[in-house]
This record gives sequence, structure tokens and C-alpha cells, in this order.
Amino acid sequence: MQKKKHLVLLLAVVLVCVILAFKVPTLVRAFAGPDQDLLRLVEVLSRVKESYVEEVPTEKLIEGALKGMVDSLGDPYSTYLNADDYREFKASTSGTFGGVGVVITAQEGYVTVVSPIKGTPGEQAGLKPGDRILKVDGKDVRGLDVESASRLILGEPGTQVVLEVEREGEKLTFTITREFIEVNPVEWKMLPDNIGYIRLTNFNEHAGERLQEALMALTKQGMQGVILDLRGNPGGLLSQALEVAQQFVPAGPVVYVKERGLEEPRVLNSKLKAARWPLVVLVDGGSASASEIVAGAVQDRKAGILVGEKTFGKATVQDVFSLSDGGALKITIGRYLTPSGRDINKEGIVPDIIVPTPKEQQLPALQLKRVLVPGTGGLDVAELQQRLKVLGYNIPEVDGIYSGETVEAVKKLQEKSGLAVTGQVDNNTLASLNKQLAALNEEDPQLQKAVEVLQEQITKKVKQAA
Repeated sequence: MQKKKHLVLLLAVVLVCVILAFKVPTLVRAFAGPDQDLLRLVEVLSRVKESYVEEVPTEKLIEGALKGMVDSLGDPYSTYLNADDYREFKASTSGTFGGVGVVITAQEGYVTVVSPIKGTPGEQAGLKPGDRILKVDGKDVRGLDVESASRLILGEPGTQVVLEVEREGEKLTFTITREFIEVNPVEWKMLPDNIGYIRLTNFNEHAGERLQEALMALTKQGMQGVILDLRGNPGGLLSQALEVAQQFVPAGPVVYVKERGLEEPRVLNSKLKAARWPLVVLVDGGSASASEIVAGAVQDRKAGILVGEKTFGKATVQDVFSLSDGGALKITIGRYLTPSGRDINKEGIVPDIIVPTPKEQQLPALQLKRVLVPGTGGLDVAELQQRLKVLGYNIPEVDGIYSGETVEAVKKLQEKSGLAVTGQVDNNTLASLNKQLAALNEEDPQLQKAVEVLQEQITKKVKQAA
């Protein structure tokens, strides 16, 4: 009880220090007692606030301290999110946001429409690819980065936004009512020989539901086998990984989750009675996290065959804790093991059939939520490395850390593209990278091998049934 009272008192003193702009470090020292670590923190904040050559907003100092605290963990997947970052994070994981439904990029100093999403208010209003957005609700956005422009366009469903655009020298004004926009992570089609092909781009909140819809549609068309393409899929929600795996993996364990304080790992199971189709899963160095949960379960449970290249190797689980200021803490709370007990963190999963990714293979355009600078890390860095490697730049290892060869590769790309050689992946560098990716040949030997393997499996199943 005494310890609890001491802590409450200490926190109260810290709050007083913040309110008084850190001008009472001696008061803190009087009450802090043995808690020297907290005392040091307050003293540094106080000294910076009082003595730095320029006045620094208190909010900026506190946010810097919070970020530094989480960064000190040395874990690229644990991070402090301010309110703006958290809103974007929730939109990316939920797959739903309030907006007009346009994909934008930065081009020649203008925020430019890449394409309106089919069926959204942006398309219905008449926005077209190549439109240059000049103003958003009267605010000039010329020269603004994509992230800042997106924040202005996004908003509560039912509210209006006025976009002034330039099209072929003509200025046009669109008043558009925002709606809920859903990002569908699933693309599907029927290949010859009744082979269903499903590409899953990420594991947002719609992944499991949209996958089921694709499977139902393909089944009605007479699908006899399915290819699940997880290449370049950086992961997402654990719950959605389980939902996806349950469509293919028979009853039993899908993944084990080891968490602090638990003697035994939690087991997440599939309830599927039996595998329904011959299955091939395509993976590569960009397949990470939730993708690896599905791939590991398929491989360990013999539910299908993996084709492609070794996966990224992220076997940690994060949780997000909302904070009172509208921000959040995203932090690693556990590690997962495949059904056979494998820890594939930093090791990845080796496919049953290895087919290297050729330079000629086209990959999806890279999408970034931030400017990548040397010293940072994360799955978006791994996606960058994967694409640089495919383009022929010297990337010995896809490790998700933006340093060394990765920085040099970006500088070479910038030099080749006539851009400022900064080593940072800004909007112009991103556009140049995606332009080079789009120019690659469309041949896909990994998909061709998957079709070949699946045809063999289908033939084998037919003979067994006979």
C-alpha cells in the first residue's frame, strides 16, 4: 500500500512539473526518493525546456521522449503512434475509411490522381486519372506530400469536401460527399483447367470475408484446385490469418502464440472438417507475419504445397493500446510458432518447391505511409528491399532494416532517375521505383510452376476418386 501511495504521489509531482513547464526539478527531487530513473527524465526535460537556445513546445518534447522510450526496445515492430499516425494505422488495418475513394501520388510538384476506385464517390463525381488536385476545401495543396494531402481529403462519412483540380489546362471543381471506402484485399479469377487463383494483398479486417466470397464464386464456376498468392503480402491481423487458414487447413492447430506470463503457449485451431481442394500457396521474401502464419500452417499440416522463395521471417505478435491523447502504443506482446513448433522469426519458411523470383517478374506497386529514412525499420522497408532486389540492385538480405546496401541502392536509383541523391524514399523516389516496376516483363514462372503442381495434384485426386 505504501509503495502504491508513493507512486501516486510521484506521478502527481511529475504532472505538476509538466504543467509548470518543468521549472521545479528540486520539488521533484524532494519527493522522488529512490526512483532516480524518473528523476533523471524530469531533470532532462526541465533543463531542455529552460536552457535550449530556442523555445521548444512541451508537447514536442514529451512526444519525442515517448518515441525514444519505445525505440530503445530495439524492436522495429514496436512504436509510439501520435493521434494522426494512429488514425492512419486504424484505417490500414480496418480496410475501411471515410473518403472519396481516389488513389493519389505526388508528380511534378502536384498531388495527382492515379485512379478513382470503382463505385466510389470520386469515380461517380467524375475524377479521372491524371487530374491534378490544386485545392482541398480552399487550401492550396500544390507541393504538398501525399500523406498531408490525404489527411485533408479524408474525413467523416456524410461530410463534403471540395476539390479543385486541373485537367488538360482546364480548372474544374468537384463537391463530393465522403462515404465509407472499403479496401478489398482480395483479387480472384479462374485460370484454365478450372484452377482458381486468389491474390491476397494484406490481412485487413475484410480479408477472411472477402476470401470466402471469392472461394464461393470460384466453386460455383467449377473450381477443382486453388492457388493462394501471398507474395508481397506484409501481413496484418492475427484474427484474419486464422480466418484465412481455416478455409484450407483441416481441424487442429494453426498457430501457437507464446506470451509473457503464460507457462504454455495459446493454441489457435481450425475447425474445418477436411481440406476441400488441392492447394498451392505462392510465397516470397515479402510474405511476412500473418502470411507466414497461413503458409506455416499449410506446410506443417500438409494442407497444400508452398511454391516460391523463402518468406521474410517475422514471427512476433503486436497489440495496440489506445492512449488518452488519441495516440496509441503498438508493442510486441508475444511470438508465434508454427503447428510443428517451429520458430521462424528471422529465419522464414522455405517453400516445398523453390522457384526464384526473376528480374522480369512484375510486383505490385509499393505503397508507403511514411518517408523512409536511414536507420528505420519495418515491414514497409522489407517490401522496399524486395522490390529493389527484383530490379537488380544489390540487396543481399531482405531484413527490414533501412541501412547499408539498401541506402546505397536507393541512392543509385535516385541518381539513375535524375533525382536528388538523398538516400530517403520520398514521394518522387517512390514514384520512380514504381515506374521501373511497372516496366518489367509480365512473365511469372512462379505462378506457372504453381499451375503445373496443382494440375498434378488434381489429376492425382481424380485417379484416387476413380
